[in-house]
Amino acid sequence: MTRSVPHVLMLGFGPVAARLIDELLEEVSGGALRLTVIGSEAEPAYQRIRIGDVSVGRIQPSDLALSDPASLREAGVEVRTGVTATAIDRETRQVTLDDGGTIHYDRLVLATGAEPMTPNFEVESRRGGAIDAEVRPSGLPDGILAMREMGDALRLAEVVLRGEPVIVLGGGVLGVEAALAIAEVGAPVTLVHRGNVPMNRQIDTDAGMLLRRELIRAGVQVRAAADITTVISESGSLCAVRTSLDEKLPAALLVTCTGVRARDQLAAASGLATRWGVMTDEVCRSVSDPRIFAVGDCATVAGKVSAGLIAPGWEHAGTVAQALREDLGLEQTLERDASGAPVDLAAATGLDVILLKSHTLNIACAGTTDVDPWNPDSPTVSTWSDPKGGQYLRIVSDEDRLLGFVSVGMPRSAAELAMHAGRGTIPVTDRTALLAAEHATREAQLGPQDVLCRCAGTTLAQVQDAAACSSTVAEVGTACKAGTGCGTCHVRIEKLLRAEEQLPAAANA
Repeated sequence: MTRSVPHVLMLGFGPVAARLIDELLEEVSGGALRLTVIGSEAEPAYQRIRIGDVSVGRIQPSDLALSDPASLREAGVEVRTGVTATAIDRETRQVTLDDGGTIHYDRLVLATGAEPMTPNFEVESRRGGAIDAEVRPSGLPDGILAMREMGDALRLAEVVLRGEPVIVLGGGVLGVEAALAIAEVGAPVTLVHRGNVPMNRQIDTDAGMLLRRELIRAGVQVRAAADITTVISESGSLCAVRTSLDEKLPAALLVTCTGVRARDQLAAASGLATRWGVMTDEVCRSVSDPRIFAVGDCATVAGKVSAGLIAPGWEHAGTVAQALREDLGLEQTLERDASGAPVDLAAATGLDVILLKSHTLNIACAGTTDVDPWNPDSPTVSTWSDPKGGQYLRIVSDEDRLLGFVSVGMPRSAAELAMHAGRGTIPVTDRTALLAAEHATREAQLGPQDVLCRCAGTTLAQVQDAAACSSTVAEVGTACKAGTGCGTCHVRIEKLLRAEEQLPAAANA
């Protein structure tokens, strides 16, 4: 009797899904596995984390593509975009789609990501400059978006190109990045946030005060400890907002960066346990159904809620690929990190590092830094600041264990600490050595086995090998996956490419 080929169905076609497809492509092309991916967006997987660059015209949407549907189909993957799953029947193992079709699965992977949370606003409707007492809009006016999808970025790009005023609501990482990107291309932008300082959930107050000053220096108007209470529309389109500071600000566009929630409604409706995401064990398997997995922003893995970072999502993809091979009786491959060493998933105890993507400011942080240094029961806190020079560094540690750090305007220290954060260790016992190195060189000196691309875990040696036979960052990414995540390593990859270009000239000299 011929054994049927097991079928894996994946709902969601974002960056994490694209990585899982890559992990399983060999089994699919070899005929050992059927794989179907369903994406609700018309576009195939793209680097969602970098759509801010599209919104200010630095790059084109095509530059962010992570998958080529034609190539995937040629390899045997069934790709369907512009289709949304509406129900999961766990008993029959069938998923219903909004086009009326159904698909049976042997294993189901949920990669549905997260959706933005839009605040409630009062709406003041106007026509011809006067308050319209008769027209009451059924919803919010046109001109409010959340910068979550490519369409949002393209809409923002139109407004920025015309030089019209933009309001960004939310002082977290995404809000700060959006406001900086808009200011960097010379468009008027105001950042409105509820905290006393921006990024108050990620960094301590002193670092936040410096960040606020640097934002203003970069051209961002800042309204702290404020909220937007009312949006004002003119003939159905946004024209201004009112803040809790009783201030009216002109606005052609309002970008809301006020948080996201896991897109887990479909899972919950099917009876899966959810809590800020689909609840899974350490290998991303649902605690309610062993045939269902969840990865990325829609998953709460072993009690850990998604931080919205790409690197953990890619780790989920590798973990699920291993579990699927084991479940379906496929040949196992030992998961290795970028240096070739076997990965011990249970031993991963490092910190998630947040790197602000900006051409103006260099900010990195991880763990806990809002600690009272004068409390005798607190861990060790080392702080150095030069507000006039736009530099700040705080390191929180317990003996030889790194608990957290924040670096503003100190790229060399940020790179060094980010390297060690993955292991939870501190780079040096004498913190002043970091300061000396910062002023000696602006870039961390990486060894061959040090990780250059944190998102993909790719080492310097691997990037150098890829650069030797590549001419663009995209080609390097295809060869070793470096630069395919948040993009903060692109500058270093470009330097390696230029160095490779100069080698033949030096040899012929």
